Amino acid sequence: MTKEWKHSERHLTEQQWFWFIMVIGLLTRLPLLTLATAETTDGILSLTYFSKDFVATPRFVIMPGYPFLLWLGQGLGLEGWLWGRIISCLTGLLLIIPLWRFARRWMGVEMSAMTCLIAVFSPLLWQWSLKVMPDTTFLLFFWWSLERLTTAYIEKRAGAWWEACLTGVAAACVRPEGFILLPWILMLEIQVSGGKGWIRKFLILFSWAVPFYFIKDKIILLFSAYREGMGVNSAASDDNFPILNFVEHFYAYLSQPIYVFTPLVFLFAVLGLAKMVGRSDLVGQAFKKVILQVYILFFISRLVPVTYQDRHMLPFLPLLVVAAGVHLETFVNRLEQPKNSMAYHLIKNGLITTMILYAALFSSAAIICQSDSFGDIKRSAEFLKTLPPGAVIYSDEIPKTQYWAQRPVILLDYSQKPFIPNGGDYVVLHSFYTPRINSVSATMSARFGAVLIHADNSVVTPVLTDLMQNFSLQNRVNATAYRFEPQFFASVVYQIKPKERK
Repeated sequence: MTKEWKHSERHLTEQQWFWFIMVIGLLTRLPLLTLATAETTDGILSLTYFSKDFVATPRFVIMPGYPFLLWLGQGLGLEGWLWGRIISCLTGLLLIIPLWRFARRWMGVEMSAMTCLIAVFSPLLWQWSLKVMPDTTFLLFFWWSLERLTTAYIEKRAGAWWEACLTGVAAACVRPEGFILLPWILMLEIQVSGGKGWIRKFLILFSWAVPFYFIKDKIILLFSAYREGMGVNSAASDDNFPILNFVEHFYAYLSQPIYVFTPLVFLFAVLGLAKMVGRSDLVGQAFKKVILQVYILFFISRLVPVTYQDRHMLPFLPLLVVAAGVHLETFVNRLEQPKNSMAYHLIKNGLITTMILYAALFSSAAIICQSDSFGDIKRSAEFLKTLPPGAVIYSDEIPKTQYWAQRPVILLDYSQKPFIPNGGDYVVLHSFYTPRINSVSATMSARFGAVLIHADNSVVTPVLTDLMQNFSLQNRVNATAYRFEPQFFASVVYQIKPKERK
């Protein structure tokens, strides 16, 4: 006679779950830290932020928080790019701390753990935990501050508010979007202190003066991106119709999450958000008056600039995975099957396994297929190390070329004056920055007797929006239409033939 199957529950403690998730995160990240061939321009600018011999790029607003962490490691003799990836990896994993705290207000221990696992395997978080980029560091401080603001609202604890203030300052020192937190920090300070305590108010102004000091000289650059999106830039362009820009980005930020966060997570998140908004107790009030309002303002701020990358959605990840967990727990709790039955556990574990496995496979595809981004630039720059000392080198790109070459490179700027190199000079061109590289190469050979001495290629398949052959698609919503279409890039090094003496 067959015995009826019964499930015997085994409960892990919160500490056991936390360390289990951290170990899983480390095991899926540390072996991949050297997989990516090169770094993005933002990453190189962060690595060289305190180096005076590098050319500043005016279209980037880099705050000093993340570069300072890189500088500390480089000061200890660590390899800059590897240390930067380690920081991104660790901050991406430490996000589990505020995420766990916030999830526990909405879910049980087991579902909170599953929510954190879904976040660990999420494509955006996993991908940008393996690159020298400030995104995961900003996300850690931004979400830590939000979670502490929630605690301060619910429990009226001064300690939680101080943590929110300091981590908010840290977030603003990493990315300008951190300033979005300031109004809610000021509002909750009044609630926590009851309007008393001038010392606290003075310390608020003093602490937030730090990130403001670093951004004051970049405010014009920051607003230029918004001015461009609003169609009030002086140059004529397709972006002079702001309503079209707003609509395009509005639909992108509503439609693309189903792809970048995976379908099941996004679907459950939408349903879970409705449940979170409908909650009327103190936790629900804190969500609506702090978390939801901050994210609405954050969402609006994303609609104005014309630039778009999938990684811009990374700050929404904690909110969506928690909302997905809320709906998933509600769904499984309402199943008609007994909780110790085989059917109940097949449904619950099947859904969770599908969500995590899909995210892990999708993330792996994105990481592998995009691992050679800017690889041709790095390899051609490393070839420049073999050139004679004192060689004059021109390039259509400075930060990445000069960083990997570890020698001075002169910007080849076609727009300012005719390019007239001397005999024996070297020129390195990249198809990413010189789109019609074949015709330009032919012209150089005809005019200056340039001789090709090195060539390199790279192929990137943009599972998530990455590099595009068509320069007009870079950092634009239209790039999403070319996912899974391989993008080919080339870098070439020429030597200018010395003029023959008559």
